[in-house]
Amino acid sequence: MKYIVFRSFIEKFDAYQKQEQEAITATLDKVREYIDTNQAPYGLRIKRLSNRIYEARINIHLRMAYFRDRDIVKFFCLGNHDDIKRCLKNLRH
Repeated sequence: MKYIVFRSFIEKFDAYQKQEQEAITATLDKVREYIDTNQAPYGLRIKRLSNRIYEARINIHLRMAYFRDRDIVKFFCLGNHDDIKRCLKNLRH
């Protein structure tokens, strides 16, 4: 599996405090583990938003969105619920 993290995702990541960055990194690792093993680690919450787009919950406030297409996973959006909705809306236009 090939994993790609978009620049916009990294820029948002850099804006968060260290504690939030650690939670984001831990969730990224859990998502990778889930995709590689097809077994969800304890506490990982993933929601299918469309045919190829998924949302992973980092904590009560933060989410990340990613595309999954065959053997490529692209993490493209990071933020709160409204940020994810905005990213998805921009994808459709």
